[in-house]
Amino acid sequence: MYQKTILDNGVRIVTEEMPYLHSVCLGVLIGVGSKDETPENCGISHFVEHMRFKGTNKRSVKELSEVIDELGGHVDASTGREYTCYYAKVIDSKLPHAVDILSEIFFESTFPAEEIEREKEVVNEEIKMYEDSPDEMIHDLFVQSMWGNHPLGRPIWGSQKVVNSLTRDMLFTFCNDYYTPDRIIISATGNVSHKKIVDMFSSFGQLKNQGSEMRKICQPDVSANIMVQEKDLEQVHFCLGTIGLPYTHEDRFVLRLLSVIMGGGMSSRLFQIIREERALAYDVHSYCASHQEAGIFAVNVGTSPEKYKECIEIILKEFGEIKRNGVKVSELEKAKERMKSVIALHMEDSSYRMSRLAEQEFFFGKHYIVDEILLKIDKVAMDDINRLVYLLFDEKYFNLTAIGPIKQKDCAQIMRQVKKY
Repeated sequence: MYQKTILDNGVRIVTEEMPYLHSVCLGVLIGVGSKDETPENCGISHFVEHMRFKGTNKRSVKELSEVIDELGGHVDASTGREYTCYYAKVIDSKLPHAVDILSEIFFESTFPAEEIEREKEVVNEEIKMYEDSPDEMIHDLFVQSMWGNHPLGRPIWGSQKVVNSLTRDMLFTFCNDYYTPDRIIISATGNVSHKKIVDMFSSFGQLKNQGSEMRKICQPDVSANIMVQEKDLEQVHFCLGTIGLPYTHEDRFVLRLLSVIMGGGMSSRLFQIIREERALAYDVHSYCASHQEAGIFAVNVGTSPEKYKECIEIILKEFGEIKRNGVKVSELEKAKERMKSVIALHMEDSSYRMSRLAEQEFFFGKHYIVDEILLKIDKVAMDDINRLVYLLFDEKYFNLTAIGPIKQKDCAQIMRQVKKY
């Protein structure tokens, strides 16, 4: 039941009808994020997202909050490195009201000067809160270590200094440059008809393409690096990893299966050794993150200061082991079944399907049905895994980031022994 319409100005509308539901999920994705920013306005995408909810030509910030609450559903937004998304999930009878609200915050936001100054304080507190959460902060530290001064390495929320320097004119200029039809994807799933969604969002067809052209950003250069943030904590949180793959890479399913094998579940190699056999940590997992130009693969662990060195050594040993001897047939088959099951369960969530529709349109410009994806997973062979392992698990790409009561020199000493693993 997937359908797609491209309006005359380039706005794309994609829908997936699920008539057996009594709810609707809507998303307005704009292809702008932190990688489109400069060091001078780093964090402006995130700040604009906040300000969209701070009053419009029709309603004050309080009135807007009240009408959102009256929907009885969920209206929110998020900012990433490559796109910003405003979304709503409501019962199907509230669909017209949800469309009205999303359209209002898109077209009618006024960015009141007094709200800008107030929201600066809110965002600064958000930054402080994030910096006080090492289990979250470590992932952005790893990105900065991997990609350095490349646009992908910038923090999404910016810095307090830059946030405090933002002006109303800067916000409007940014929106005029980047909130343009060629960057907009409207996605809807649930008990809706495609025609109704196209009709309801017809106002987006009036937008003019007069902003900045989409910049092509080159792939970041990656080299071995160690980044330590000394902090008085009970645990050491660290990420140890290497380069990954761009979002559209033909080996993307190979990499995800490799992640499942390494640390993607309770039976994964690293979970079994680090937690079950050695009791060194409560949580250990691997993950991969992909973008248009590049990606990362990392293992994340939180453990005590007395145990982090042993955890790092175990991970390096497993990197070496899998590079020398590859994976077992049984491991690959279990990983395939786990990955297919996760996808199948996600597909029962209309919010996930809405996000998936928008992301596929953003990255691929097309829609992949689930059966196509499951077939690609089934086709991954042992040689595919081994080939990718040989490419990615190269010490010249290994990056280690850590937060906790440890020293940079101690981490450097461990990583200097990488060759022996």
